[in-house]
Amino acid sequence: MQTNSATQAVVLAIDGGQSSTLALIANLKGEVLGYGQAGPSNHVDEPGGRERLETAVMTSARGALGNAGASAEQVRAVCLGMTGAHVEAGEIVARWLPHAAVEAHHDTVTALTGASLAQAGIVVIAGTGAVAYGRLADGRQARAGGWGYVMGDEGSAYDLGIAALRAACRANDGRAAPTRLVTSVPAALGMSTLTEVHRAVYAQKVTRADIARLAETVARDAAAGDATARALLERAAADLADAALAVLDQLGQRDTGMDIYPTGGVFQAGRLILDPFCARIAEVSPTSVVRKPALSPAAGALLLALRAAGVDITQAVVAHLQQTLAQKAVKKGQ
Repeated sequence: MQTNSATQAVVLAIDGGQSSTLALIANLKGEVLGYGQAGPSNHVDEPGGRERLETAVMTSARGALGNAGASAEQVRAVCLGMTGAHVEAGEIVARWLPHAAVEAHHDTVTALTGASLAQAGIVVIAGTGAVAYGRLADGRQARAGGWGYVMGDEGSAYDLGIAALRAACRANDGRAAPTRLVTSVPAALGMSTLTEVHRAVYAQKVTRADIARLAETVARDAAAGDATARALLERAAADLADAALAVLDQLGQRDTGMDIYPTGGVFQAGRLILDPFCARIAEVSPTSVVRKPALSPAAGALLLALRAAGVDITQAVVAHLQQTLAQKAVKKGQ
């Protein structure tokens, strides 16, 4: 590999989700050189979905190259981890970079790779959507959840947002105990009352991303001692733990136990959701261990891109990734 920044080989990782898309560029030492961001890149079957996917993928990728001072010709390998439409996204990149090795995966694969540093384990992703995915050393894999915002995604930010709206309405009517959510939910949406929120929701002026962001409001109210908000987080924790336990059962590992890695914005609520999550796991599979992810899903995609480029994933490579990601504070949706 040449060391001149204008000619050195690089790899590209793309982490695409329901809220935003992040692309990272790294050299073959694992040093992150640049990043680019764009809007959501899933739900391709919706009107304009395929165009939105291509825009998000290409905008983030070209932004990362520009930020790194690199060109498309320098890209040796690409790995995409996508919430949806990973096949279509891979095809887009393969047409753009016909000489690069291109891998496209569901983002559960890249999330577990980053969290476990490519070891066996289970990752529980709770972002706008929610899913659990596990893989054993022999390659067997399983998943639970991830059925989307209509059919599932229990414990996700969107699910929490809907729960917050309903809890606020119940309290407003006097059908449930008072809660801060009656005022904090409208405020988070830039409105004054639940009546305004009601009109905006049914006029389709409130998006799924807007509703998902209410998970942050639930976390803040729970931290302030609101009992209703705490109960919503506890319910989400139970749903997410049950998804992980379902994967354990599918893999036949409930008694043996596995390392379980929680990741995604919902877990930013900290102990308020992690404590009940861990308690539920310990109750059913006491030999399993809940661990902090080593690296982000985007960094997991970088590891797989480096491997596709023929790089051995050594401790030095991992250290370079950790250090340079931290220096740039690179995360999706920042």
